[in-house]
Amino acid sequence: MKQNKSKVIIITGSIGTGKSTVTNILRKMGYTVLDSDEIVHEGYNVGKDMYNDVVNYFGKDILNFDNTINRQVLGKIVFNDEKNLKKLNEIVHKTVVKELMKGVKTSTDDVLFLDIPLALEEAEHLKKNGIIYDEIWLVYVNSELQRKRLINRALIENKNPEDVLTIINKQIPIEKKVSMVNEVINNEGTIEDLNFQLINLLKRKGVHRKVRHG
Repeated sequence: MKQNKSKVIIITGSIGTGKSTVTNILRKMGYTVLDSDEIVHEGYNVGKDMYNDVVNYFGKDILNFDNTINRQVLGKIVFNDEKNLKKLNEIVHKTVVKELMKGVKTSTDDVLFLDIPLALEEAEHLKKNGIIYDEIWLVYVNSELQRKRLINRALIENKNPEDVLTIINKQIPIEKKVSMVNEVINNEGTIEDLNFQLINLLKRKGVHRKVRHG
């Protein structure tokens, strides 16, 4: 059987760095991006394997009247409960890894991007479960700008900024991540700056595509 030859590149970045902006640009350029967050969102749909595993473990008390999972109720169950949180993460990770590996195996693209927010935090888990990749690209902003963006986003979404900022403490500091990756995409400027930077990076890697219009 012919082995897949896609170059696999993980796009990662801490919360508030603008990773989704980068992956949106890549998609518009015609690249395939497998989004782990989208896989999780899909997995919570009624009847999916992940949905069934979550309900079987946590019970039907987490369900709404239409049998959808009440994420707030589930969140309260796992909040500050290490055992339950670990179990939920195991279920979710199993689904993400399965779908990512399926995407990599069936890809016919010359390059394939995997959007994995916590790739560096979960590097050992990814390797253990067979996720093979060629490079990791980090979407970067300095920690001060990261915090400022998170506070602004929290206020817009009517969330407590302090609750959002605690997420940063659970992640590897953004400055430390810089030395852990193959490429750094600086997202401190404008969209135009980011677009120009991505084009140059893709050209340097020999995988740049001209966007088709019309």
